Amino acid sequence: MLNSLKIKRFRALEDFVVPKLGRVNLIVGKNNSGKSTVLEALQIYANNGDPRLLETLAESHGEPSRPDWETMPQTIYDLPFASFFTGRAFPEGDEGIEIGEVDSNQCLIIEHGYYVEWDESLIDEAGEVFSRQRLKRIPKSEVEKADESPLIDALFIKKGERLLGFRIDEVIRQPRWRGVSNSPYDLPCVVIPTRFISINDLANEWDKITLTEKQETVKEALRLIDSKFVDISFVRDEREGSRRYPERSLTRTAKVKLEGQPMPVPLGSMGDGMLRVLQIVLKVFSAQGGLLLIDEFENGLHYSVQERVWGLIFELAEQLDIQVFATTHSWDCIESFINTAIEYQNSEGVLFRMGRSARISDRGRVIATVFDEEQIQNITQTDVEVR
Repeated sequence: MLNSLKIKRFRALEDFVVPKLGRVNLIVGKNNSGKSTVLEALQIYANNGDPRLLETLAESHGEPSRPDWETMPQTIYDLPFASFFTGRAFPEGDEGIEIGEVDSNQCLIIEHGYYVEWDESLIDEAGEVFSRQRLKRIPKSEVEKADESPLIDALFIKKGERLLGFRIDEVIRQPRWRGVSNSPYDLPCVVIPTRFISINDLANEWDKITLTEKQETVKEALRLIDSKFVDISFVRDEREGSRRYPERSLTRTAKVKLEGQPMPVPLGSMGDGMLRVLQIVLKVFSAQGGLLLIDEFENGLHYSVQERVWGLIFELAEQLDIQVFATTHSWDCIESFINTAIEYQNSEGVLFRMGRSARISDRGRVIATVFDEEQIQNITQTDVEVR
């Protein structure tokens, strides 16, 4: 579990520090204050900067992830992955993105640099000499010492003593780390986005916990929304298939049994609250031992049930050894989180507000104001204004 958080030179977070974190953390702030950026940084950290994840995140923002050689020459601003760095451009020096705990030597570092190609002479079993093309890393600080070989833009990802490098003009299918061992251990990380997750995805999560006590946990969670809830099942949607194209029938739909109702009803007819709780509680099991990231926690949840849902999150986070990070725009969500954090003393809740610093020396950078359990009882809406 992260006890603190440092994010440097990642998007708008030039030098962002949260000195204290808890088991469950709520991130508040106005629009464009960087809340979702923190979740992205945590996702990158948990996945050790996997280039395939970087590519996915870039594409989700409509940013370049691979060069379009037909529109060359490109500028430094539209090179792949440049938008990840503060100022939306690769830094001139060797300074890179840093994500991890404060004062830790296990921070994840992402640097922009170069490769040069060179031919290595080798001798085969028959004694014949042949050459093999190799790549050599050239840090930016040593570019002037390099020969006239063309420079190839690359990203270098470091964690501890391990290093991963890749050309940004090629697709990396399976990252290969160099160092004292194989790839660093990936931290389980589950992201619950603002949009609703597909029913097929939820059905797959349900299949993983079939005939276990975890299913009962899901059912109890759904009763927080509707006390008449009895059971849920994911069934094949026959309307999507046909005899000629049976593969189309793999689409699933959710049916709910309600007390006093002779026939099951579609989950979609029961409102957004049921679907939001279902996706949170189903996904939480895959985050065991790692991170659960929830963007805009309050989506689909009426204020009257948010405190009970927070209670469920606090309980499961402790049971499954999960660290939770959630964002919100809502004072109702903040208030329900505060009440829950006060009640659940075994799992510390921390709230931190993101905003631009008013200090001249900070040059308007994004900073965090932390409210731990000792301070959280005295929070007012003025302290964490998010509108």
